[in-house]
Amino acid sequence: MIATVRILETVTRTALLGVRLWDPVSGGPVSDRIQVTETASGRTALTNPSGVFAFHDLPGLHAASVGLAGGAFWQSPPARASFTFEVVDLDQRFLPFRFSADPPCEGLFAPACVGATSMPLFSSPGRPTVPGFATVRADLWDVVADVPAASAVLEIDGVGNAPWRGVADAQGRVLLLCPYPEPRWLGSSPPAGSLALSDQSWPVTLSVRYATGATGDPRNPAPAADICAVLTQPPATLLSTVSPESPLPAQTLVFGRELILRSGSMPVLLVVPT
Repeated sequence: MIATVRILETVTRTALLGVRLWDPVSGGPVSDRIQVTETASGRTALTNPSGVFAFHDLPGLHAASVGLAGGAFWQSPPARASFTFEVVDLDQRFLPFRFSADPPCEGLFAPACVGATSMPLFSSPGRPTVPGFATVRADLWDVVADVPAASAVLEIDGVGNAPWRGVADAQGRVLLLCPYPEPRWLGSSPPAGSLALSDQSWPVTLSVRYATGATGDPRNPAPAADICAVLTQPPATLLSTVSPESPLPAQTLVFGRELILRSGSMPVLLVVPT
């Protein structure tokens, strides 16, 4: 007996928001053990095989989620609303952060402050080190407010063309992972008389972007800062010494060794907001 199937109705759903999270260290998208949540309703995104987090249902946007979206739809959707979303890594490899959006959004969404179609993930201080990558650590301290420099952005120069950054957690702890610069020899093995890779070192410069209270109350920072508030902080100053006040000079990055930044003999690296 052959059954006949009749299609009574076809329902087309439109994704209201799609985001991709990118790990600069691995050079690819990350979706495993990560949750993207709309903060007011607690609704979480679903992930597709490409690692994109998608919301198909958000409060007040049902009319915009049903139907086939074309050019006219994106120019004037039947409904639009503002939401805040939070990104949390359940394995704590990456720092949590928040972002705002006004769905429905065509294509992959990323705030303008990111400057890319994917949103970057920043390593947490507890992330395991990555073979082949240099490790830079610091405990950043706000000299003016006398509190940890939460959400400060530590940047390194001298390791390649791409900007390599680390973001401090609520306690001011920052882990910056970046590739090593090219060795002074470019072949598969060092020429006679040159240093082996294990003995290579390079001068690098460190800078910071930070403003007291830019991402919230410096004495009671939120666990997840807004990504645009973090990335748009103004340049600040890293100190080598306080008396006399002296900027942090160039540092030496040694292959296979962690570079731990401090202000003189202090256990922290002092930051002076602009």
